[in-house]
Amino acid sequence: MVNSCSTVDIIRFKKTDIGSIKTYKSQVNYVPVFQKNDILQITLISNNEEFSKLFSTALDNGVRNQQTYTSGVSAMKGFIVQQDGTINVPYVGEIIVHNRTREEVTKELTDKLKIYIKKPVVQLKILNFKITVLGDVKNPGTFSIPNEKITFTEALGIAGDLNITANIKEIKIFREEHDSISEVNINLSNNDIFYSPYFMLKQNDMIYVPPNKAKSRTAKYSPIYIPLLTSISLLLTTLNLIIKP
Repeated sequence: MVNSCSTVDIIRFKKTDIGSIKTYKSQVNYVPVFQKNDILQITLISNNEEFSKLFSTALDNGVRNQQTYTSGVSAMKGFIVQQDGTINVPYVGEIIVHNRTREEVTKELTDKLKIYIKKPVVQLKILNFKITVLGDVKNPGTFSIPNEKITFTEALGIAGDLNITANIKEIKIFREEHDSISEVNINLSNNDIFYSPYFMLKQNDMIYVPPNKAKSRTAKYSPIYIPLLTSISLLLTTLNLIIKP
């Protein structure tokens, strides 16, 4: 039986008054920035087929046999962002991509390739954009995000949503920034997450959902004793029914 305290805890978001509408600042224009250890696919489209083909075959850079996190199959070839924040591109050389947007890097690549090709078209994609959801959710794991864009609520969705025993007031998001790990607390008993810079997740973000106090206390018992405690509880209930006048 669920007590009144637990009933309150499973209310995820506050309801607005009937007839009222609450809006949140849109983050549809969110643009990810490249980070160290990102694997970038660089596609070159030009009227020089041989050059484009030569360019694409060079997209190896030591990650040909990398395994994906969700399927276990070989990942696509790409350029890994080194610890100094650079990638080494054929005919272009080293360019800095760390903490830069797709638009900035695309423009630099295009300008430098114009020396060799007329009207080159360059397309960039992060191949290993992923987030991790752990803890008291139905399907914890690491998930690849093909479109490089995911919200906090969408991440909980692909993890199968929270279990009813989750502690919704102390969810953590861990994010790697400026060569360190930042941690933020998310409380789903209010709507603050919609205003948070953590609402839009970044590549490699990790969400941890802790269990509530009741589940934590239960977890302290050894699995060996749980059947015994259950049997004792059933026996006491049966005896109570027998001797009840």
